[in-house]
Amino acid sequence: MEFKKDLSKLSYEELEKEADLVLTELNKSDISLDMSTKVYEYGKKIAKAMDSTLKQLQKEVTDTVE
Repeated sequence: MEFKKDLSKLSYEELEKEADLVLTELNKSDISLDMSTKVYEYGKKIAKAMDSTLKQLQKEVTDTVE
């Protein structure tokens, strides 16, 4: 699995695809503990990036409405 360096440049949809890849990787029965830990940490970074993206979009929508 390839870990992208700068998640902040990805769109929300691209982050969703990365999250799906993480889940697929973690569901493999032959994944090592070391790799599963790395994939899990990457998944946490993706979740944080997704949250940040949603907050930014919410702010943009709120600013537009007001």
